[in-house]
Amino acid sequence: MAQRRISETMKAEIYSITYRLPLTDAQQAKLDRKWPDGDPFISYEQIESLLAPLPVEDLDWSCHIGQYFYFTVHGDDREGTVAEVIKRLERKLGSK
Repeated sequence: MAQRRISETMKAEIYSITYRLPLTDAQQAKLDRKWPDGDPFISYEQIESLLAPLPVEDLDWSCHIGQYFYFTVHGDDREGTVAEVIKRLERKLGSK
């Protein structure tokens, strides 16, 4: 059986990571809140705008995926971006 050789000249680097941020009951309730016509009180577009211009995408939350907020961070300063996402979400949704 032939062994695979890993290239000695090429090296893969992490560029983006998807994070899962646990939400409190109160935060999830704010995201689940709807207008009488059924539209969400806090829309995807509002959260997207809140996080702009951070290098994040693939935002997702709903009661169907558990009590989490998912997002993908791109770029080199992933830790700084995650901290800023948390700060902005806590400002919008509360910290508890």
